[in-house]
Amino acid sequence: MKQCLIMLAGLPGTGKTTVAKHLAQHLEQFRIIEQNEVRREHGLKKMPQQQDDVLRDIDRRCARLLNSGFGVIFDSVNGYLFRRHQMYGIASCCSCEVVTLEIVCSELEAKRRIRQRPRGDGLISDPKDTKVYDTLSALWEDVQDDFKYPGEDHVSHVRFDAESRGFQDEIVRSSMRHSVNEIRDILTDDCHHT
Repeated sequence: MKQCLIMLAGLPGTGKTTVAKHLAQHLEQFRIIEQNEVRREHGLKKMPQQQDDVLRDIDRRCARLLNSGFGVIFDSVNGYLFRRHQMYGIASCCSCEVVTLEIVCSELEAKRRIRQRPRGDGLISDPKDTKVYDTLSALWEDVQDDFKYPGEDHVSHVRFDAESRGFQDEIVRSSMRHSVNEIRDILTDDCHHT
């Protein structure tokens, strides 16, 4: 698969981290950047006071990997249009294309998964608290809105239902068709979500 940014987007509990790890097992030249891990490295305890440092660190890591010839799998909620556009800009500056891989599942299943998570490490919020799902769901900005204006011709958008394992093309650029098909094959062939 050619080098690109695979940007995961989805509410808590939908299976983003499982999908990221599964993709990384099959895509040797790709590296995962997990926003929660970067937060832990920074000891982030308050939002938004410390969040800017984390986001800038993620931006630098992403650009460094893309400029070094690696693909990047970025694991974060990515629920805000402005943040997705920032990542699109970084990829563009690195002459890379983007697949925004939106991960979905039912609210019931997402909350079941959240309740099964291990206890938190004291950073930001308890990962077992389903209220985070409700909060982020209310703030979610539709990925399709990213394409209302010109400038995202290097970005494709696909949706993966981690519950039914269904895969849906939303917007796929012809230059990314092969990569999107490879992602689909990886996720629908043998990926098991818990």
